[in-house]
Amino acid sequence: MMATTSIPTRSFSRASVLQRLNATLAEGSPIIAVSAGAGIVAKCAEIGGADLLVVVCTGRSRHLGVATTVTLGNANAMTLGMFPQIDNVVDSTPIVGGVEATDPTRRRLANVIDEYRALGFDGITNFPSVGAIPSWGKARTDVGQGVEREYELIERCRVQDIFTIGMAFSAEHARGLVAAGADVLVARCGLTAGGMSGPKAPMLSLESAVEYVQEIVAAGRGENRDIICLAHGGPLVTPEDTQFLYDRTDVQGFLGESSIERLPIETGVAQAARDYKAQPLRGSAIR
Repeated sequence: MMATTSIPTRSFSRASVLQRLNATLAEGSPIIAVSAGAGIVAKCAEIGGADLLVVVCTGRSRHLGVATTVTLGNANAMTLGMFPQIDNVVDSTPIVGGVEATDPTRRRLANVIDEYRALGFDGITNFPSVGAIPSWGKARTDVGQGVEREYELIERCRVQDIFTIGMAFSAEHARGLVAAGADVLVARCGLTAGGMSGPKAPMLSLESAVEYVQEIVAAGRGENRDIICLAHGGPLVTPEDTQFLYDRTDVQGFLGESSIERLPIETGVAQAARDYKAQPLRGSAIR
């Protein structure tokens, strides 16, 4: 008889995800969420102990070797298309999918949520977000495609008891997301600086980013004192940067996008090629 290997079924309820995150905090460890735009990144992040995996459309651009962008196509269709390769290699880590709530081709958010859940996502986040460009978001509000759609997305998920991450680009945005029922709040500090395809310098200094993050945390906790708060991006690039953050704010962890799924690949692969190139041939092999 042929031997069979049992592959675990990965499925997380909102309660089980929150239990997992609170257990991490109880150990005195930061919560680490990792953006994974390719199976190998997701698999390695799980081996490394990531608490959450986040699948968003920008992960595709990072693995194309170009600057991080959300304009590669239909963001929601792209995220849904990325899920199978992530799910195929992840056995014990919740996977959260990014939903562009203002996607005009998917106006019925109830159907969008059902589509993500049916595919196998364990949670949902509001990304891409019009909150990243406030002037655009305010203009789109006039036609029913503003930031209010993101609040509705989070609220609908809360009613259905689905785990959510609120990606916040301002204190006002944070208050709206938490009031709608987000379980985790992420203070986004802009594009991750450095490397081959990141900005040369961050939009915020490390000191300014710390102040900004604490402002987001305070706004979120004004709505829900128990909200779990993470930070992402800008000058927060290395583990040492996050330690600076933890020492000066009430944030409880970090969302690594480029800092985990892009920069290590850029430096690691380039250095590996250099190291192999540096090994000399025997004289008789040279022609």
